[in-house]
Amino acid sequence: MKREVIVETVKIALADDHAILRSGLKNLISRENGLEVVAEASDGRELLERLETTHCDLVILDLSMPEMNGLQTLDIIRHRFPQVKTLILSMHREKEYFKQAVLKGADGYILKDDVFERLISAIQEIIAGRKSYSSELVTFLAEEYLAGADPEPSLELLTRRELEVLKSIASGMKNRDISDELNISIRTVETHRANIMQKLSISNTAGLVKFALDNRIL
Repeated sequence: MKREVIVETVKIALADDHAILRSGLKNLISRENGLEVVAEASDGRELLERLETTHCDLVILDLSMPEMNGLQTLDIIRHRFPQVKTLILSMHREKEYFKQAVLKGADGYILKDDVFERLISAIQEIIAGRKSYSSELVTFLAEEYLAGADPEPSLELLTRRELEVLKSIASGMKNRDISDELNISIRTVETHRANIMQKLSISNTAGLVKFALDNRIL
């Protein structure tokens, strides 16, 4: 695969909750001419703090992170730091994750089982002003375009705990009741509720109930 020529050093931030993966990526990326990792973060909130104080051209962002996940973080970056390019690097190959990332403005989406050379080419393509996606995800985009489809959010987006919280919400339980039922804090319940709404693009409890009924969760 032919590489783009990068003249100025591209400053990169890495966001992933696995320290070993971050360290490995940093070492590999730093060996490439014209690329420099200038910031690291273990979750979305930490990344946003880094972006406030460190100039970055591109963020490589995982989706599954604590505190603030990748999709939530992506949304904020698009509004608060519109000049920063965003590249999702994730193990999630489910169509809904990819679709949500594209809708929220991600400049690229690469799977973690792609070869390292593919990640580097994605960085170069994005810096050159183009979009870059893993080949199997490009196939999905083509299928969507040809079918003119706009599929509803999938249950695949939700974790096991989020499904439990959604079922409780749809059953009419309040946050405190859910907290007692699942043996988690009220704040954790609120976080799960917010994540569920964000993942499903639903803005209120009535919408959650409808989704649960439509998908036979109750």
